[in-house]
Amino acid sequence: VTFRPDDGGSPVTVNRTVGFRYVALVTGNDTDPSFVARASGREGSGSHGMLLRVNGVALFARGANVIPTDELEGRWSAAAHAEMVSSAAAARFNMLRVWGGGAFLPDAFYDACDARGLLVYHDMQYAQSGHSPKATATQEAELRHAVRRLASHPSIAVWDGCNECQVVMGTPTGVYATFVMTVVASEDASRAVWPSCPAAGWSSGVRLLDALPTGRPLVTPKSRSRIETHGPYQHGSGFAAVNGASRLALFPPNLPIKLPDAAPTGPAHPNVFASEFGAVAMSSFESMAPTLAPKHWGLHAGQRSDNCSGGFERRCEGENVMAERNYPCDNMIEVYFGRAPAGYLDATGEAVFRRQLYQCLLAQALNVKSNIEARRARNELGILVWQLNEIWPTGGWGSLEYGTPVAGQVLGGRWKPLHYLYARSVFADVVAVCGEGGACYVKNDGPRPVAGRIAVRALEFASGVVTPLAAVAVALPAGAGASARFEIDLSAFDGSTHLLIAECIDDSGAVLSTNEMLFAPPSQLQLPTAVVSAGVAEAPNADGSIDVVVSASATALYVVLTSLAQGRFSDNAFALPPGTATVRFLPTGALDRSLLVSSLRAEHLQANLMPAPAARPYERPRAHLAA
Repeated sequence: VTFRPDDGGSPVTVNRTVGFRYVALVTGNDTDPSFVARASGREGSGSHGMLLRVNGVALFARGANVIPTDELEGRWSAAAHAEMVSSAAAARFNMLRVWGGGAFLPDAFYDACDARGLLVYHDMQYAQSGHSPKATATQEAELRHAVRRLASHPSIAVWDGCNECQVVMGTPTGVYATFVMTVVASEDASRAVWPSCPAAGWSSGVRLLDALPTGRPLVTPKSRSRIETHGPYQHGSGFAAVNGASRLALFPPNLPIKLPDAAPTGPAHPNVFASEFGAVAMSSFESMAPTLAPKHWGLHAGQRSDNCSGGFERRCEGENVMAERNYPCDNMIEVYFGRAPAGYLDATGEAVFRRQLYQCLLAQALNVKSNIEARRARNELGILVWQLNEIWPTGGWGSLEYGTPVAGQVLGGRWKPLHYLYARSVFADVVAVCGEGGACYVKNDGPRPVAGRIAVRALEFASGVVTPLAAVAVALPAGAGASARFEIDLSAFDGSTHLLIAECIDDSGAVLSTNEMLFAPPSQLQLPTAVVSAGVAEAPNADGSIDVVVSASATALYVVLTSLAQGRFSDNAFALPPGTATVRFLPTGALDRSLLVSSLRAEHLQANLMPAPAARPYERPRAHLAA
C-alpha cells in the first residue's frame, strides 16, 4: 500500500502479508438451529462453553502460553522466535497465547504464526494488580499502536484485556472494559474481544454468536459461568527458593490415570476452555551447566539453604545460587521416583546433576501428560499449557528450554521430554488413552472423520516381548470432540513389569499416534539393567537430516537423546525393546555433524532411578496435598 500526500511530499509504502479467515469465539450451543435463530442480532456471551470456530469448523485449541524469550530485549532475535513457533507447530500445536505479564512480541513471532497456521490468543500487556491500566493518553496511544501494528496478522484470533484480572464493572478492574478493550475494539472490529483470561464473557457489546464487537459499550456480567479456567498448577516444593514452598508437598502421581466418568463430548454439549495449567521442571544439563559454576552443579547447589519467606513473591536471604532459580523440583522427583536417600538432593557433581535433571524433566512430562489425557476425556475444547518457553535456564514451566543461542542453548529452545510427548500422542488429532481398570477412550479432535483401528499391546520389561492385548475398530465423525469409550481386559497385566502401548491406525495403514502409558510410577517399575548407546551416520540424508541409531542391550524406557548441536530429534523420550531403533536429527540451519557426534548423550530410565539405598516408593501424604 502506498500513501501519497496531497502536499507533494514523499510517498510512503508499506508491505504486509495478509490472510483471510473468519474466527468465531463461541459461547452458546451453535449446533442448535433454534439457538442460532434466537441469538441472531443479540449481544453478550452464553454459558454453554467456550470454543473457537475457524471458517465454521469447530477447533480443539491445543498449545501453550508464550512468555518473552529473554529478560534482555536486546537479545531477542527473529530467528529464535521463528524457531520457537516452528517447534510449537511440529509438536501439533494450533494455538499460542501471548501472556499479559510479558510483552508485545517482535514481528517475527507473528509472521511465523501466520506461516505455520497457529492461532494467537492475545492478552493486552496487563497482568493482575501490578500492571493495572490507567485511562491516559499515553496508554491509549500505546494500545492503538499495538493493535494497528498487529491487526494485519491472520494468526491473531482473540484480543483480551489482561491476565487474571477479573473484570467487574463499577470497580477498579472495570477499566479493562471501559477503556482497554473499548480502545482495542474501536481499532479492530474484525476479531473477537474478551474481557480477560480467564473470563466469563460479556453481557453486552459483542455479538452473541461470535464475540465480535458491536460498537456498543462493553459490559461484563455480574454472575460468572465457569467456561474458561486457569489451573491447577503443580508447583515445585521442598527447597527454599524464590518461588514454591520450602516444605515438601507431595501429590498423587496419577499413574495409571483415573479417567472421569463417561459424558457426551463435542460442541453440542457444555464445554470448557482451559487456558492455563502446568507443572514445574528444570532444563537439561547442557542448558543449566554453563550458567553455574561446577561446584554448584546440583539441585541444591551444594550450599546452605537460604531463609525464604513471604507469599507468591518470596524473599530469600542467603547465598544459595539455586534459590534464585525460581521453583525447586524436589517434590516432582520424589512423587515419581520415590523418597530420596539422605543427601541425594544435596549432592553436587556432573553425574548426580544429570540424574537429578533427568528425573525432574521426566516427572514434568509424566505429570502434564496425565493431566491432558484426563482433560481430553472430558469436554475441554481448549487446552493451553502454562507454558511453552523458558526465559532463562531455571525451574520454570516450559516444554522448550531457553532459546537464546548462547553457551549450551539451542536456537528457539531445546525440546524437553514433554515436548516430544506432545508430538507423539498428547496433542495428536486422534489418540487412544487407557487408564485404571482398563477403561479407555479414543478421541478425534481433527476436522475429518476417522475410520480404522486401535492396536493395544503390552511391552514386557524383562524380555522385551510385545504382546497384542486388543484390536478395537474405530469409526468417529469429524471433531472437535468426537469420542468413544471402550474397555480392555487388564486382569493379567502388571503395571510394574509392563508398558501399555495404544496405536491409532487409519484404514490406509497410517499410524496417527502412538501412546506409551505407564501404569505405575518409575519408582515401582521392575526394569532390567540396560546399556544404551547412540551412533551418528557418516553422511546426512537428502533432506538435510542425519540418522542416529540407538541400541539397547535390554528394554529401556524413556530413552532421551541430548546434544549441543543446533536442532532436535524426530523422536525422543521413547521406549526401546532390546535391539536398535533409528531416529533422525533435524538440524536448525547447517548440520554440525562433528558437534553432534562429540556431544551426543543417551540417557534412559533404569540408569536414572534413585541411587542405593533403595528409595521408598511414593506414599500418599496424609497431612496435605499440593493444590
